[in-house]
Amino acid sequence: MQNPPFPPDELTRLNALRELLVLDTPSEPLLDSITQMAAETCGTPISLISLIDDSRQWFKSNIGLPGVSETPREIAFCAHAIVSDAVMEVSDAQADPRFVDNPLVTDEPRIRFYAGAPIIASDGSRVGTLCVIDRTVRQLSAAQLQTLQSLSRMAAQALVMRRDLLLKAFSIRKQYELKLAESEARYRSVVEDQHELVSLSWPDGELFFVNHAYAARFGMLPADLVGRSLYEFVEPSERETVRGTLTQVITQEMTCVAENRMTAADGSELWVSWTNRCLRDGRQRPYLHSVGRDVTAEKRAMRALRASQQLLGRTGQVARVGGWELELPSNRLHWTDETRRIHEVDESYEPELDSAVAFYAPGARETIAQAVAVAVATGTPWDLELPLITARGRSIWVRAAGEVDYDEHGQAVRMFGVFQDITERREMARQIEESERFVREVTDALPVRIAYLDRERRFRFSNRAQCERMGRPRDQVLGATRQELHDIPTDPPLDAFYDAVLRGEPQRFECWETLGDARRRIELQLIPDLRPDGVVHGFFSTGVDVTERVRVERELRLLTDILNNTSDYVMQTTAQGQVVYMNQAVRKALGVPVDAPVGHFMFTQFNTETTNQRYRNEIVPAIKARGVWVGETMVLAAGGREVPVSHMVIAHRNAQGRMEHVSAVMRDISDVVAARQALLRQTAALRSLTEALPAMVAVVGNDLVYRFVNTAFEQWHHLSRDQVLGHTMPEQLGADEYERSRPSVERVLAGETVLFEKAYPERQPPSHLAIQFVPLRSDDGQVDGFVAFAQDITAHRKEAGRLLELAHRDPLTGLFNRAGLSSYVEQRLGQDQGRRMALICLDLDRFKPVNDQYGHPAGDELLRLFAKRLKALVRPTDAVARLGGDEFAVVLGDIPQFHKAQSITQNIIDMAHQPFELQVGSLLIGASAGLAYGVHAEHGWDGLMQRADTLLYEAKETGRGRYRSEGE
Repeated sequence: MQNPPFPPDELTRLNALRELLVLDTPSEPLLDSITQMAAETCGTPISLISLIDDSRQWFKSNIGLPGVSETPREIAFCAHAIVSDAVMEVSDAQADPRFVDNPLVTDEPRIRFYAGAPIIASDGSRVGTLCVIDRTVRQLSAAQLQTLQSLSRMAAQALVMRRDLLLKAFSIRKQYELKLAESEARYRSVVEDQHELVSLSWPDGELFFVNHAYAARFGMLPADLVGRSLYEFVEPSERETVRGTLTQVITQEMTCVAENRMTAADGSELWVSWTNRCLRDGRQRPYLHSVGRDVTAEKRAMRALRASQQLLGRTGQVARVGGWELELPSNRLHWTDETRRIHEVDESYEPELDSAVAFYAPGARETIAQAVAVAVATGTPWDLELPLITARGRSIWVRAAGEVDYDEHGQAVRMFGVFQDITERREMARQIEESERFVREVTDALPVRIAYLDRERRFRFSNRAQCERMGRPRDQVLGATRQELHDIPTDPPLDAFYDAVLRGEPQRFECWETLGDARRRIELQLIPDLRPDGVVHGFFSTGVDVTERVRVERELRLLTDILNNTSDYVMQTTAQGQVVYMNQAVRKALGVPVDAPVGHFMFTQFNTETTNQRYRNEIVPAIKARGVWVGETMVLAAGGREVPVSHMVIAHRNAQGRMEHVSAVMRDISDVVAARQALLRQTAALRSLTEALPAMVAVVGNDLVYRFVNTAFEQWHHLSRDQVLGHTMPEQLGADEYERSRPSVERVLAGETVLFEKAYPERQPPSHLAIQFVPLRSDDGQVDGFVAFAQDITAHRKEAGRLLELAHRDPLTGLFNRAGLSSYVEQRLGQDQGRRMALICLDLDRFKPVNDQYGHPAGDELLRLFAKRLKALVRPTDAVARLGGDEFAVVLGDIPQFHKAQSITQNIIDMAHQPFELQVGSLLIGASAGLAYGVHAEHGWDGLMQRADTLLYEAKETGRGRYRSEGE
């Protein structure tokens, strides 16, 4: 492709093009008609009036190329055509070396034929072309070429005529605009550009003109205010007064100046000083001419000045701050009223320099005199806190501050300053210091980490345990962050908790820490310091070592694994029926959310009326008498749906035999889901340091006298704080009880930290405490008493026993399960009864057809009747267990002769062949058994079980309904 050449008059040509004022203007009918005529004359689908700019060709008229307004000059055919006055014709662009690879040829619009007649301006410059285009090879006739050239001259004339009309129109408009601008400028200089508020209104207040300044005060444009009443912007309480004033101006045709309040665009108060006069228009109609000046700032300044003066006087009285001034060199001293009140002198007292200094206590006089002398000599101001004796002989503390004022020659001309009574602040500071010392001693003795961090997460308080954790002395910890103390960039998990507590959200979490060679579990609590202003200024941090608690909870979780994996529903209530626990299976069946509290439920809410009646008449009497009841009931699931369940109720008694809790283990016959929510024991957090601790805390001196006890201590001992403090441990605990603790007291007073447990069986209910004695040391390191820290661990002991009971019972029959049987056997083996122990393994015959024909409820009823008969055939000291399904086992302990075990086994077989009366009718089944005798030392209990199980299967293979024993 060849780039088009530039005409030799290119600059002149471009000037001529721009003088036409046509580039980038819309299409026009006259020029579109010329283009249309060219296309029709030449018989081409495309015709264009193309104007060649410096870097583009632009189409003023376009026939046949919709959506295209211009192309680059370097690919334009017309850029070649303007080099000559003659028509340029290209019959086949693909055969022309100038255009064979031109994008307009190879791509859309795929030009094959082109003919362009130059458009020549008045000065002879070729500014563009009138061209025709086709997508096929062709050639114009001589007549077509002549017509195309004529149409191009017509297009040139049309462009020139268009330019001349535009220039004439521009000239007329410019003259009009100049006259209008002159008028507007005069008007704007008089009214529009003024900062004052200018308005014209009729006597009734209707506005017919406002300037921009007026409208802007009310957040509007001038046109928006025309037709509205000027009174609607006046403060409502002043409208009638303003209306009366303006009426007088109109009626008396006078001029008046007045101020009134108005409401600005943002709703704020606006004070305006108005000059109002009455004028008349050409028809002699009166109207109001108003010019206003905004005096709001002046009003506010005067109001603020008065408020400041009043506030200064009141502040001086409230803060007890007075002023003084000493004129130099006359030494005339002036006191304010508050300064006189501080010195307790009357209004007639005239102070002098010497008498003023004499009010200071001995020793302080020299200090203030020296400060004044230094100030006069060097210009250094002073600010001192000194003791003072008032005119009434009362000792107080004052803050005396002052400075020297110099004239233009550098001579001291006066001294002035403030005088403030700070006695209360000094006393408060002393009390705070004493309180902080006491709190620090107590908190340093606690086995709990206690700290306070500000919003920048810097330590502002840290007890000894926290400092030891940081491995730094207290003076290095205070004022530093954890990152600075440990030289670490950040701690993302802990930072997330810090961010939350600084948003006002209390945090409690646990984490593992390595302390020396030991790995310890720490419970941390972050409590926001939320002040009355609603801003969190920092947070308290407490850390308690809960490693022992975690160990106990882990052991309890091992015991609860059976409950967590059971398919039964487990629920526990108080003796009065208030629900205290539901496992996950119960919650799911009843529609109770997993984390929802259950203390507001009563057990009777989930039973049918028939079941509740059975509880009153049958179940409660049974568990009071025997401790366990097993049966079948109906319970209510979510939505009131009645669900049949196998039901076991177990009573839990305290050491005095009184029933405290009741456990219900139920099995949904249709859907078995087991879960139990892990037991949680909450460790009480610090409440305002020691009072926040749920455990008992007491501080005892070397003389065994109680110095401090917290609320938990009072509640446990049923004593008020006044009854304890100042008394000794033997006096409060009694001689016998103190003797139990005396060895630990002697050890802690010797400097040893002591941890022990104590049981209190005489309390109701009986209780157990975990107690820790920590030595309390004075600043010189000597033991100055100790801190007693006690926690109630009764619940852990009772809970372990309760879970063990639940884990050893089969919920359907009330017999031992495998775990219970194993526990029984281990106890007997420990008593050396293994050699005379017999084991009977049983399997019911024809049990599966019962389930298939009558359903699982009938099968469960049959299993319970069989278990009841089986238990009646053995001694109370023997163990009866259901191993699963229709498999049972009987352990006969201390059987001296093997034939006695054989006799009992035969009785069981005979019993199994007796009819069973069920709700569905009388059923006959039977049983097979295997009998093994004696635990062998080399194989133990598992060997005995394996021998009996093998004999059971031999009995079933030889015809069922019989038993096989060793030695047959």
